[in-house]
Amino acid sequence: MAVEKVEAYLTRKQNSAKGPVADDWKNLNDHYSKKLWHQLTVLTRALVKKPAFVAGVDMTEFYDNFVSEWELRANPLQLVEICIPISENIAIKDRPKSLEFLQGQSRYCPFAHREIASRLVSKDANGQIPDLKEIRAQIDFTQKEVDALVGVTEVHAPFYRVSALYLREIGDFAGYYREALRYLGVEDAKNLSAEEKQVHAVLLGFAALLGENVHNFGELLAHPIIKALEGSREQWLVDVLLAFNAGDLPRFFSLENNWGSWDDMKRKKDFLTAKIRLMAIMELALARPTKARSISFKEIASKCQIPFDEVEFLVMKALSKDLIRGDINQVEQVVYVSWVQPRVLDSSQILAMASRISEWRKDVNLMEGIVSKEAREILTQN
Repeated sequence: MAVEKVEAYLTRKQNSAKGPVADDWKNLNDHYSKKLWHQLTVLTRALVKKPAFVAGVDMTEFYDNFVSEWELRANPLQLVEICIPISENIAIKDRPKSLEFLQGQSRYCPFAHREIASRLVSKDANGQIPDLKEIRAQIDFTQKEVDALVGVTEVHAPFYRVSALYLREIGDFAGYYREALRYLGVEDAKNLSAEEKQVHAVLLGFAALLGENVHNFGELLAHPIIKALEGSREQWLVDVLLAFNAGDLPRFFSLENNWGSWDDMKRKKDFLTAKIRLMAIMELALARPTKARSISFKEIASKCQIPFDEVEFLVMKALSKDLIRGDINQVEQVVYVSWVQPRVLDSSQILAMASRISEWRKDVNLMEGIVSKEAREILTQN
C-alpha cells in the first residue's frame, strides 16, 4: 500500500511538472521503484536544495507522501541533510510547524541544530531568549553526537554555527571567537554571501578584542574572512587587530575615534588597554634572539606606556597568564624571558623570525669553523 501511495504521488507530480523538473520526478520514481535507496537519498538531498524543484512543491506534502515512507532506510546523517532544508522551507510560512517537524525528526536525526538556531533567534517582547538553559542542554547533548563522528561532515558547520550563536547571546566573547572560527573552518565559503562574510568578520574582530585570554590575533588576520572588510566602513577594525597583534599602543589610540564609537569597546577601554600592553610585552620578547631575551624595566615602561613603578606588576600579570615565562631581577630592573606563548605570526613577524634564523645559522657556521680549527691543532700536536 505504501509503495502504491508513493508511486501515485510521484507520478502525479511528474505529470504536472514541466521541463527538467519533470525529469527529476521521474528519476525519483525510478529509484524508489527499484529500491535503490542510496541513489534515492543522494538525489533527494540534491533536489531539496534545488530552487527550481522546491518552488513547485509543498514540502510538508513531499515529506509525508514520499520521504517518510523510506527514511528508515536512509543514512541518518544524510537524512538530516534532507530534513533541514525541508524544515527551512516550512518555516517560511509557519515557523512553529517547522519546529514541530524537526522535533519529530529527533527519533531518527539526533542533529537537530537548526531547531536550536530557530529558538535562539526567537526572542520575547523584551528582546530576551526565555529558554537558554534548555538550549544549552541541547547543545551539550548534540556535542557528544558530533564528537563521535569521524572526520568533517555536513553536520559540523551548522552545529558550530549554532554553538557560536548561543555563546554570542550570553556574552562569552572568547567562546564565540573559538566556535565561530571552527564554523568558518568547516563551512563552504560559497554558501556565504558577501554580506554574511562581512558580518562574520566584524563579529570575530570584536570577539577577539573583547575576549578574555584571547591573545592570538594572527589566526584571524590570516583567515580569508578578514578580506571581507576591505573597502568597507569597518576596515578600521583590521587596523586595530594589527595594532594588537604588534602590541602597538600609539596606533591603537590613534584609532580611538573609530573603535570608541562602539559601546562595547568604549565601556571596555581599560580592559583593551591592559590587553594590548600584555601583547606589547610578548612582542618585545618575541623580537629578541632566544639567547638575549633580557628586557629592561625602562624599555617595557616605554613600549607599554606605563609608569616605571607599574612595570613589575604588568610583567607578573603576563607571567600569571602564561604569556611569557622567565624571571624578574628587581635589583638590576631587568626581565629575563625564557619562553613566549606560541602564536600565529603575520608576514612582518615571520620576516623578523627568518632574520634571526639567518643570524643563528651564521653563529653555527662560525662555531663549526672554530671547532674544526681547534680540532686540527689538537690532532697535529698529538
